[in-house]
This record gives sequence, structure tokens and C-alpha cells, in this order.
Amino acid sequence: MALGAAMHTFTDAALPWLDAMLTAMSLVGQWWQARRHVACWWVWIAVDVVYVGAYLFKSLHVTAALYVFFLGLAVFGLRAWSAAAREPQVATQ
Repeated sequence: MALGAAMHTFTDAALPWLDAMLTAMSLVGQWWQARRHVACWWVWIAVDVVYVGAYLFKSLHVTAALYVFFLGLAVFGLRAWSAAAREPQVATQ
């Protein structure tokens, strides 16, 4: 909320509240990814979908295409991490 209020007050951002929410969600996604939580990929998927819409709204088509690519990477990451989580763990010594 503080980031959104600051962006609304001190910047001329087109979508300050949405940008603040996506920034907060991205920070959570990064934190969860560092902690190896499979759910981080759901956060990245949600963030990327909203970013694609926001960039299309702003007529930033190349950036929207980049986030479609990021969305594909997030889906790939979710599938890979989910498959790895289902595999039996082998003890190493």
C-alpha cells in the first residue's frame, strides 16, 4: 500500500497501484523462488499475465511479447519443479 501511495503521489506512472501490486507480488515470487517453493511459479504466472495486459493497455507491444515469453518460462518452470517434486528423493552421502 505504501509503495502504491508513493507511486501515485510522487510519479506520473500510468498505473501506479497496479505497478505497486505487481512489484510486491514479484518480490514475493522471488523470495519463494529463493526458498524453492513450487508455488512461486503460480505467482510468476499471475504476474506475467497481468503484465501482458498492462503493457498491451499502454501500447507497449514488444514489452508485452517479452512478458508472454516470461509467461512461457514460468509455465515451463512450474512443470519442471512439479515433476521434480514428485520424484522420489535419493539419499546421497
